[in-house]
Amino acid sequence: MAILRFFASTRAVVGADRRPSADFGLPEQVDTSILRRTLVEAYPEARNLFMTCTFLADAERIGDRLISTKDVDTIDVLPPFAGG
Repeated sequence: MAILRFFASTRAVVGADRRPSADFGLPEQVDTSILRRTLVEAYPEARNLFMTCTFLADAERIGDRLISTKDVDTIDVLPPFAGG
């Protein structure tokens, strides 16, 4: 099971630097759109933030490809840095 790691402003919203993917009820297969939708549902007040985040699975950008939450150790949730 993957651990979601939150950085900077995403950490402030979630109130933790890491949470198990099971805490969010993520399906086994996820991509960026699924991750965004799930986080926005959990934290609707931070919609604009999560819609601009980049997601990495074990340090590789997820993008549109599906990854298995059972096959990766970490999913990093990275907000925009330095204005973009």
